[in-house]
Amino acid sequence: MAYQKFARDIGFIGIVQVLTSLGTFFLLPIITKSLGTYYYGLWAQINTTVSLISPFALMGLSMGLIRFLSSETDIKKIRETVYSILFFVTGSGFLASFLLYIFAKPLAILGFKDPGATYFIQAGSLLILLSVIEPVSLFYFRVFRQIKKFSYFTLFEAFGKLFFILVLLKMGYGLLGVIAATLLVQSVIVLIAFMTILSQIGFVIPRFVYIKEYLEFSLPLTPNALIRWVTESSDRYLVTYFLGLTSVGVYSAACSIGSLIQLFVSPLQLILLPELAKLFDENKIDELTIYMSYSLRYFLFISIPAVFGLSALAKPLLGIFTTEDFFSGWSVIPIIAFSGLLAGVVQIFINTLFIVKKTKAQTYINVAAAVLNLLINFLIIPSVGIVGAAISTLLSYFLMAILCIRMSLKYFKHEFHFYDITKSVLSSVAMYLFISHLDILNIHQLFEAAGVGLFVYLSAMFLLGGFNDRELSLIKRYLFGIKNSLVKIIGI
Repeated sequence: MAYQKFARDIGFIGIVQVLTSLGTFFLLPIITKSLGTYYYGLWAQINTTVSLISPFALMGLSMGLIRFLSSETDIKKIRETVYSILFFVTGSGFLASFLLYIFAKPLAILGFKDPGATYFIQAGSLLILLSVIEPVSLFYFRVFRQIKKFSYFTLFEAFGKLFFILVLLKMGYGLLGVIAATLLVQSVIVLIAFMTILSQIGFVIPRFVYIKEYLEFSLPLTPNALIRWVTESSDRYLVTYFLGLTSVGVYSAACSIGSLIQLFVSPLQLILLPELAKLFDENKIDELTIYMSYSLRYFLFISIPAVFGLSALAKPLLGIFTTEDFFSGWSVIPIIAFSGLLAGVVQIFINTLFIVKKTKAQTYINVAAAVLNLLINFLIIPSVGIVGAAISTLLSYFLMAILCIRMSLKYFKHEFHFYDITKSVLSSVAMYLFISHLDILNIHQLFEAAGVGLFVYLSAMFLLGGFNDRELSLIKRYLFGIKNSLVKIIGI
């Protein structure tokens, strides 16, 4: 029953993540066609900067919330912990936002290569404050498995940003409107989340009695966040340095499409870590390894065809959702898509290090990947361009995946299902060969091609025996579940 609930939660949040990703994805044509390559590159660079600074203000405390409260039942300790962390990150987030505002001009000159970016950096400085409060507020719902509430918040964020950004761009506010809409939506989410938490556990002025314990666990994760930023986002700064903000705009647009692959691991990771932490604390190791093995299996069954599909549709996707100025970035999409698959594998196996509290090992893995990423970027971006940045990301995630799997195997046994994964690869190749020859000129034809590709993949999997009888039964029930969940969501 617990596994069925786990699967149902993943199915529900998976639907929500798809809808959320669609909402976020449709921002791409809205912003790129309204702002152009230069200002889209500037917006991407602001987001990259926020993602660099926010972890220092957050100090890994959102992960500490998950690790220490997943099996907690004492309401007094829950209340003290939640408000201690919320108050702590609010103060650190405000300080980080203030520092970015003060040093906006030097950053614009050195990091953005454009003094005119100062005003926009200052406008976006408050994004840091909201970017540290929001995850702590929403992780509360993850910890206590209030998946529907968490899902509705993420839906509101995606479509709220879509709506308000569209409105402010139509009103002529440009990049400033994009920043203002983002701040507005995140502020509303934080406010509603706080009021919901208040209604559930009440309020108390925190005494910070547990904050030292949580910081001892979480602080080692802060360098990890910086190092991970080097792997995931530093290439934007290096592309800016070598090629300029316009190239960053093209590269970021292509990455936005290629990164769609990560939506398949997001619903799994949102539920998997709290569940694994709970099973480990209860010493249910056999169940834990089953969850891990089947999570990997089903993630790969979905993400492998997604990588091949995005690769086949790379040119049509950029052609339809952006302008001609962005089209040169199509070759980046397959590389980033495969990187996203490897990132998903990393996310699954790195849970082992969290639940056994071996956060230093994660630091060593991230350092190795970051050093490799920087080295390759410096060597090949000047000669290969944005494709070089994508290749460095791919190789870094490949190294991380190998190291994470090796570390996980020290603590738990895993079943990798290599034979079934081979069937998935062969089915995906058949799908790629079929849809890559289709002429796709508009969004209607794009969705038709995606539907045909899915049909070809599933048919090939059935013919190769890629699904067992139990999985076929689950697929049927899951499809009915999707229908019912969509009805509920639309009804709301």
